Amino acid sequence: MNYLRICGLLAMILAANPAGAQQGASEVFEIDAQRSDIHWRVYRDVPLARFGHSHVISVGVPDGVVNLGADPSQASFELEIPVADLIVDDPRLRSEGGEEFSSQPSAEDIAGTRENMLGEPVLDGDRFPLLRVSGRNWTGPAEAESIDLTIEILGRSIEVAVPTQVVIDGDNLAANGSFTLTHETLGMQPFSVMMNAVRVAEGIDFFYEIHAERAD
Repeated sequence: MNYLRICGLLAMILAANPAGAQQGASEVFEIDAQRSDIHWRVYRDVPLARFGHSHVISVGVPDGVVNLGADPSQASFELEIPVADLIVDDPRLRSEGGEEFSSQPSAEDIAGTRENMLGEPVLDGDRFPLLRVSGRNWTGPAEAESIDLTIEILGRSIEVAVPTQVVIDGDNLAANGSFTLTHETLGMQPFSVMMNAVRVAEGIDFFYEIHAERAD
């Protein structure tokens, strides 16, 4: 989760169960970028949806660490995402999105989407080149884990609680989950043209699968 680690995603990703940590100790896990994936889906909206595309935005090389304390309240992570490095419409990710993503936009369409995404109404990349996501307070039973995220976007800090599933097996940490945020929540304006005849829907679906290894 490279357009909006919304965010999200990213956070839960790194929310680790510190049960295996020594009392008072802090352990660090580093993300394995080759095995990890963070992306989100933005959807075309009515009424002239047939003239637009739904898009998949991804973080090309997830990079970050998770710090585990002696209890869940001490678990934390921080992540920075350069918006210029976000990837638009990776063919593999589109192929996993079902009928809505069955077509493949042209190179011209993708370039136009990048320009719109980085423009002032959406991510305003010239003024705000980085997205920052931090997480804390991993809590809940195994079937209902959550983590508190702080998303820094467009000069604002947004607080949200998102679901996560985290497993620590020896030196390996795995986390995955999905959640939905809106453009409004993130302080962004959905892109539209032709007096809203072609526009982007409010909801953004975030997905992540993170693998990390204990640092030496």
